[in-house]
Amino acid sequence: MKFATMAKAGLGVFSGHITGKPAPLFVILSVTNRCVSSCTYCKIPGRQHREMTTEELKSLMDQIKEMGTQRLGIWGGEPLVRDDIGEIIDYAVKEKGIYVTLDSNGYLLPEKIDQLKNLPHLILSIDGPEEINDANREPGGFKKVMKAIEVASARKMNLWTITVLTKNNSNPQAIDYLLDLADKYNFTTTYQVLHHNEAMGNSMILKPDDEEYRKIIDYLVQKKREGRRIGTSFGCFDYLKNYPDYSKYKIPEGPGEWKCWAGKFYANVDVDGSVYPCSLLIEEVPHQNFLEVGFKKAYESLEPVPCQRCLATCYSEYNMLFSLNYKTIFEWATAFRKGKK
Repeated sequence: MKFATMAKAGLGVFSGHITGKPAPLFVILSVTNRCVSSCTYCKIPGRQHREMTTEELKSLMDQIKEMGTQRLGIWGGEPLVRDDIGEIIDYAVKEKGIYVTLDSNGYLLPEKIDQLKNLPHLILSIDGPEEINDANREPGGFKKVMKAIEVASARKMNLWTITVLTKNNSNPQAIDYLLDLADKYNFTTTYQVLHHNEAMGNSMILKPDDEEYRKIIDYLVQKKREGRRIGTSFGCFDYLKNYPDYSKYKIPEGPGEWKCWAGKFYANVDVDGSVYPCSLLIEEVPHQNFLEVGFKKAYESLEPVPCQRCLATCYSEYNMLFSLNYKTIFEWATAFRKGKK
């Protein structure tokens, strides 16, 4: 993320805290349920929704930019299955000045690479060496994502990876493999635990026991302290380690130091245009569709979230930042200056 984007988001947070009127500074957008893979822990490709058209997506970007959005996270499904993905990215980045990140399994990246020329930030999914990655995801997936990593690295793209920690890869050997790969191809690794709700995933199928999760989090903290390429913040690792029950993807009580800002400083737009506080609450809370009422009304109609703590790593990071947790802010700002995030 550009430092200027972070600074603008920071001003938006301060303004929201002072005025009591937060804005959707980060918007997470699912552009499709379709996917070219079938990961063990994911149900998204089985969801049946009408996808928004290119013009509807452009209208969304017009509306969120007017409300102050600084970062747009595009995900799915697999975003690269859309023939218009390059046009979507270019409109957000070049026309609206929004910082865009895109999550992908990488399968289609080599053939779509020219459509990503203006993408500021690419995130590829990889869960470890071939045997482990393909056990988590599907046979043949490792070779495809490695080709994507090679292509993205050769193009010198701003590349991160995201690794879902399961009973297959919650061990030092799998982590060391990824960190060595990051050194070789010049990318930053990030990590998350299983966390989707029942509408989106099969979260418990590959879950290790709680003690295994805590041990591998300790190991990741150790490696991060050694200076390895790990983007997940210390604060987030500490939060995850102290999560009381990994079988529950969300719980009502918060950690005390900060609150959940879903529906206040960030929101999720589903494939059909439905606006939710976050992806963990899809199909679980009342919502409106921006195609019917406009994004502003849909966003402002969101009710307070029924939870204050969850297992989604990205939302944990957002909540610490938006709660003005100075340690997390300093860590991210330092990483930006070093070009690691």
